[in-house]
Amino acid sequence: MVGQPLVVKLIFFTCFGAFVVSFAVAFWVIVRVLSKTDCLVDKPQDQGLSWRERQARRRSRFDRYYVAEEFRSLRKAAAFAQAGCALSFGSLLLLGLLFGERASH
Repeated sequence: MVGQPLVVKLIFFTCFGAFVVSFAVAFWVIVRVLSKTDCLVDKPQDQGLSWRERQARRRSRFDRYYVAEEFRSLRKAAAFAQAGCALSFGSLLLLGLLFGERASH
């Protein structure tokens, strides 16, 4: 980025900031969903079940995320964060291809 116009640097840092924020929001949504659905812990009623049955129950607890109304805002946040990550990362790649310098001279 050395020797590039100020506008290009500003766009680059804006895209980088958008990527970092979007990635952090996506990570926060994942952690929040995993903690609210309790799909990472074994429930007391799951004691004595086989490994496969315990995994199926964990999965069914997680599947609530896709249909329950209580997770609607988290689904929206996840969609926006994933789209923001993809768009900002794509913009960074495009800026790198258009204005970047080759590493090997």
